[in-house]
Amino acid sequence: MTIRLTHGRQQTFRYRHADITIRGNIDAMAFPVGATFALNGGSKRELYVEQEKDPGIDWVNAYKASPAELRCRDQGEFCVEIAMDDDALIAGDNHVTINVVDSDGRTTEAAMRFRWNPEPLPLPLDISDLSRFSDIQEVGQSVNGAFDLDHDLNVIRSRSPVAPDALLVIGSPHASQEATYAIRFLETAGSKWLGCGDFFAGLTEGVPPRGIKVGWNSAGMAALSPIDGARSFIAWGDHSGDPREWAIATHPASPFAVERNVLYRVRQQVVLTPECDRVRWRIWQDGTVEPDAWLCQEDTGKLPPELPRHGAASFALFQHLGHSIEWSDIVIRACEPSTQETPCSDGTGSREPFLKRQRPGAF
Repeated sequence: MTIRLTHGRQQTFRYRHADITIRGNIDAMAFPVGATFALNGGSKRELYVEQEKDPGIDWVNAYKASPAELRCRDQGEFCVEIAMDDDALIAGDNHVTINVVDSDGRTTEAAMRFRWNPEPLPLPLDISDLSRFSDIQEVGQSVNGAFDLDHDLNVIRSRSPVAPDALLVIGSPHASQEATYAIRFLETAGSKWLGCGDFFAGLTEGVPPRGIKVGWNSAGMAALSPIDGARSFIAWGDHSGDPREWAIATHPASPFAVERNVLYRVRQQVVLTPECDRVRWRIWQDGTVEPDAWLCQEDTGKLPPELPRHGAASFALFQHLGHSIEWSDIVIRACEPSTQETPCSDGTGSREPFLKRQRPGAF
């Protein structure tokens, strides 16, 4: 019986979004299992553990029927989630104890420590030189899946096989901002979304609650499909089952053919205003001239005013399934649009949102 923590028994977290996420896996136990965790010697709290094996789902075209939605693919996966405003959380050193009992009555326990820094990272944020970081958790926080540093190549690499909705949050929450970065796709087969990045606005509780947050909030995603091209997404509570859930997506996709082992450059921008939000991005081969036109652009101009929206977001690296991708030369800057570029200012071009789970099968 083993409790494995993805990033080990000593971890580090910085304020990058509303929750600290400690990922792990439980092996060699009789399922179903029950699990709890305690923070800093406090009371025990229920811990969600994925109970069912993956039945061989084609994750590119379908999803496993699981309360965790896309958060836990394999049996035994778990996510300890600690809100940054948790009364038991303290700046500096914290400790967590995880207890598991399986269906045969066997028990096991794991203890880990982490250092918490509640200070947000200011902009501009330049992490083009990765040699100054000793560990991936100094660069970002894995919400889903896992990522690694390659100091020799000066890249961040998603860990293969890549998890559904793999996400590494790099920045802290800010309003309008722009990220520029390089990206290389080592293999395109087996991916639903080949990156690229997301202005991540956190996770919401499912309806009903599942013991793990499942609703994805995106202020602006840049996504590439190896089949039909590029899209932008903006969403609140995606996969949550909340009646307020919505998503706006480029549909049909903008044509773009991805080549393996080619270095690309990306400019991804989000503008957040009280009236309207916008995401836009473009991608081009390294060494060529950056295009003037945006490949994808979406905004919330037709979002009903009573639905929730985003006031801030954190830049993150994103991928859904497949083989490893490499990111490098990441710089995040504050970005304010000119008067002529204010999103939705002319009242045209906005797309109708998909409400609840009513959307094309591609999503």
